[in-house]
Formats: sequence, C-alpha cells, structure tokens
Amino acid sequence: MLEGYPGDTYSVPFSVSRYEPIDVTSSSAVKAKTNTATALIVQTKTGMVRSSSLGAKTVKSVAPELRLEKLTYRSATEAKAARQKFEQSSATAYVEYDMPIQAFGADAFKKHQWSLLNTGQKKGLKGADIGLTAMQKRIAKKKLSTTLVAVIDSGVNPSYADFAGKVRMDLGYDFVNRSKTAWDDYGHGSHVSGIIAAGTDNTYGMTGINAKASIIPIKVLDENGVGYTSDLVSGINHAVKKGAKVINLSLGGDTSSKAVESALSYAKSKNVLIVAASGNAGKKALSYPARSKYVLSVGATGRTDKRASFSNYGTGLDLVAPGVSIPSYLADGELAFASGTSMAAPHVAAVASVLYSLKPSIKATDVENILKKSAKDLGSKGYDTTYGSGRLNADRAASYIK
Repeated sequence: MLEGYPGDTYSVPFSVSRYEPIDVTSSSAVKAKTNTATALIVQTKTGMVRSSSLGAKTVKSVAPELRLEKLTYRSATEAKAARQKFEQSSATAYVEYDMPIQAFGADAFKKHQWSLLNTGQKKGLKGADIGLTAMQKRIAKKKLSTTLVAVIDSGVNPSYADFAGKVRMDLGYDFVNRSKTAWDDYGHGSHVSGIIAAGTDNTYGMTGINAKASIIPIKVLDENGVGYTSDLVSGINHAVKKGAKVINLSLGGDTSSKAVESALSYAKSKNVLIVAASGNAGKKALSYPARSKYVLSVGATGRTDKRASFSNYGTGLDLVAPGVSIPSYLADGELAFASGTSMAAPHVAAVASVLYSLKPSIKATDVENILKKSAKDLGSKGYDTTYGSGRLNADRAASYIK
C-alpha cells in the first residue's frame, strides 16, 4: 500500500516471472517459422563464385567478410530444392536454413540489487554477490577508459536518465527493420543493458556494473523476442566492425549454425570476447551459441549461491552469475525484476568490460582466463559442469589487473 498526497507519482518495480529459455521448441511462433523455412544461408568457398541463385526471390549479403549470403525463396519446397542443389555445388562451403532464435530470459532501487551486494536480504546468503562494492573501492583511483559493449538483442531505449551518455545509437543498427536506429520494442535488450551500464549513484533507478561501459545496441530480435540466425550473423559482424570489445548474447536456440560459428570465430580472431547465456530449460545441455567453443558461456545462480533451477548446465559451461530477481529497465522505462540466464550473462559481460577499461590492450583470452580463475568455486572442488569455474567475482577479477 502507498500513501501520499494528490498529484504524487511513484515508480515501483514489478516482477517478471522469467524471460523464457532460448529454446526454439518452446515457442509456437518459433515452431511455425521453423516448419515453413523459406530462406537459406550460403557460404561460398574462398576464390569461387556462386554460379546461380537457383530462383531465389531475394539475395542479401549477410557478412561479406565471411562470404555469407541469405537467399529467400517463395516457398519451403523451393528452399528445400535449392538447398539440395547448393549442397551438390563445388562452389558451396556450406548451406543451411536461416533458423529462428529467441530471447531467453544510493540509487532508488540499489537495495534490491542483491547480485551487487547481498546482505542476506530476503533469505539470501550474505556475500553471495559479485563483490561490486569492493571492486569499486579497488579501482576508484585508477584511470579507466571507455569500453564498447555490444548488446545483440532486441535493441535499447536510450531515453532513460540512467542511460544518459551510455548508449551509442550512432554505432548500433536494427537488422530486423533495416534501420540505423536500434530502438527496443520488446524490453529484453534494455533490461540486459541496464545491468551492464546504467548510471551509478545518480539518484535514478538502479546501478550498472561498469560506469565506463558504452552500449552498442544491435537489434536482431523483433517485438516478440524472436529473430533469425542470418541477422545474428550480421549483428556479430557489425559489432566487430564498430569496435566492440565485448559482445553479450542473451539469446539463441537449440540448433547449432555453421554461419553463426563462422561469425563467432571471426569475432574471436579480432580479439573480441563473446559472452552467451546458457539457456533456461533446466537441462544438462547448453543452448546454442552458449555451447560454441568461441564463447564464454554463463549459467545463473540465486540468492544463496545455488544454481537456479531453470539454468542450463553441462559440458562447456564456463561460469555462473546471479540471474534470479534482477532489477533493470524494460522498453517503456519501467523497472522490473526478471530472472534468467539472460540476466546472468550481462553481469559477466560487464565485469569483462571493467577489465578492458582498466587495461584496454588486454587480450580477450586473458580476460576470459581471469574471469575463470577469479571466480568463487561452488559445488564440487574445481571445475564442474553445474557451476563451471564458479560464480563471478568482480573484485577478485579486477585485482589481477596491475
């Protein structure tokens, strides 16, 4: 119950049960798109030329550097026939369907951000947080550079006071609507971005992890949180071109993609760290691209440092981070609590960006190694497939940068 005077206004955070897993089998909308696939992604071999479009309605370059094109046909039958012919062509490196992807899942509300400072509130475990306060003290007098973090998601609403000077709309792009302005019409991308870079100690809604992070908003998910691998490939390529040091992928699906692998490999070769959410199906198997060898995969923990029941785990899991009841912004500016590995991944991406801010010349492989060896060991001693190398520890990670 709220009390006050006529004309008073209030901003009250509400709860979103969970951004659902990036599981293409869990969404009827995604199923429908999968069953009527009319587009192919084709990679042409180096030094060769694709001899024909085989009747494609449209042909679009996805990533010129990777020789990837998207060919759209009038029906699923035409696409299937074209795929078979491309597979027989000596000029084709590989061909695959353009598969759907999906979104997983002294500031006014800083006290609600248990992931940054866990005092045992709401039956939590004291100290089961990423150690932000200690990290801030450690780096307070150090010179910090601005670090570009690409959030490849549903876009970002840059109009909030907490995002002032934090969102580089000029560097972003909307691959869904083919627009230079990557505005969020779903809410997921804004929530992720707030965790990383919302203003700190400015009396507004919440606290972001890295005060020196700038977000490159790249929209590949539509107003329903659904997109395609072709746009994900373009988004990764765009992030690299625009100078991102870190890419956050709180999205994906069940099906692996050679085209996405090509893009991830390219990004890694350019010294970019890619952080991906493990998925929310509660399965002993990571979603894709979290299971790619080119990414740092992240699962979710709750207030007591235990794996969240929805968090995917298993072979290839690298780290875990808080992902239960995490407050941040939605597309319309409301603060909301959300749970999911989508919320855990940006905690890691943000701390990675802090390491880049402390030492811009650091290699992505070194950032990844520091994040792993500085993590708080949970579960079985040493690495295990439930918690990976452990739960993110921001302060200890920063201590490795001299």
